[in-house]
Amino acid sequence: MSQIKAERSGHIAVVTGQGFEYRKCGELASFKQTGKVPSLRAAKAFCKMFAS
Repeated sequence: MSQIKAERSGHIAVVTGQGFEYRKCGELASFKQTGKVPSLRAAKAFCKMFAS
């Protein structure tokens, strides 16, 4: 079972999970795959939802 850690501090959002890291600061967003991701589509959707 994977864990997703999501933090938001002002206009900076950081989401890390099993095999990925997502950072958003203002309009600049970065999604980095660091390993095998169980569901890449779900991970990206969660990151966009959390950061909006």
